[in-house]
Amino acid sequence: MKTLFSLLLTLITILVVIVAGTGLWVYKLSKEIPDDSVIKNFKHDAATIIYDKDGKALIIFREDKNRIWVPLSGISTALREALIATEDPYFMRHSGIDYRQTWESVKDNLRVWQWVRGGSTITQQVAKNVFLSNEKTISRKIKEYFLARRLEKLLPKERIIELYLNEVGWGYGIYGVELASRFYLDKHAIALNPSESAFLISMLRNPASYNPYKNFEKVINRRQLVLKLLLRHKLLTEDEYNESLSYKIELRREKKIRQFTRIGLREINDMGKVLPCHAQLIRDYLLKTLGYNMLYDVGIDIRSSLDDLIQHQLENIIREVEQEYEEDSGNSNKQQKELLLVLNKNKVRAIGCTTSGMKAAERMKWLGKPFDSYQYNITSDSKILWNDILLIDTGGENTL
Repeated sequence: MKTLFSLLLTLITILVVIVAGTGLWVYKLSKEIPDDSVIKNFKHDAATIIYDKDGKALIIFREDKNRIWVPLSGISTALREALIATEDPYFMRHSGIDYRQTWESVKDNLRVWQWVRGGSTITQQVAKNVFLSNEKTISRKIKEYFLARRLEKLLPKERIIELYLNEVGWGYGIYGVELASRFYLDKHAIALNPSESAFLISMLRNPASYNPYKNFEKVINRRQLVLKLLLRHKLLTEDEYNESLSYKIELRREKKIRQFTRIGLREINDMGKVLPCHAQLIRDYLLKTLGYNMLYDVGIDIRSSLDDLIQHQLENIIREVEQEYEEDSGNSNKQQKELLLVLNKNKVRAIGCTTSGMKAAERMKWLGKPFDSYQYNITSDSKILWNDILLIDTGGENTL
């Protein structure tokens, strides 16, 4: 009897520890979602600007995307209804998480024996696409749950729809419905009829697979499913449904006369671009201290002790020194790079990365006044005192 009691007590203790540990883990994740200020101040064209000591823009961090942002008033009602009917028919009723929708999506998929829509609400998808990431992990899903509920408390439904339709990807590096409308249909988003709206919404399940330029009939077949959902939710009459079914979709590439000769699609330099050494170091530091959302979704102005003229001169000297090394040795210099700091009156005025720090410093001094009076320190990134270089909170007197 004692043995049974001890075993039961051990099992209960293990269960309590597991439940408590899981609860603490979930609580910790709930605190890792973006701050309210990030959500309320989100800007599609946000930029963080680093200024030099004289107020000149030195570095601009911006998440460039192929997108033409339009307000909700610039998007057709038909497209908004197609989105809600397909992705989240109870969007106007729930508070971010809709368990009923999850069950309804299962029934819809089983009814037509095809994947018509998923279980996530539009709000959850905004949380994932705009403020979190696409990683498929339990921790991200838990954050998405808490963030979706937070979004619903802070933002009106119309703003959530606006964010979704401007941030969602439509293939070919295209984001947002306005550019997608131009690229695929040669129309403004405001001019889309129910059939065209259903056509574009059909692609969202998987833009690579439902690519009308490669799998036109596949998209047309799915359009029929979207139109059926619109009919079921009484967003189309029977006559409108039949008219939309028979409407012929004409892709932009097939049109002899196009409304848009240029649609706004461009080659962009995004997060993967190669930045100058000092810019890379600053971005890494800001991402670590402020976070991605504050840097790219809100945007802030940061004053620095750097001097644009000295920074530019240092980069030129480093280029010259390393080019001379390559010409003399016949090889590219693959040694570990060190940091060269240029200081004036104990303030860092320039930062460079080079394998020839001493030579670059000497070459800078050769330029004469005022460069020969500056201090030149060779160091590592872990020893840089960023609080002395970047003035993120300008609450006090500027001494940069």
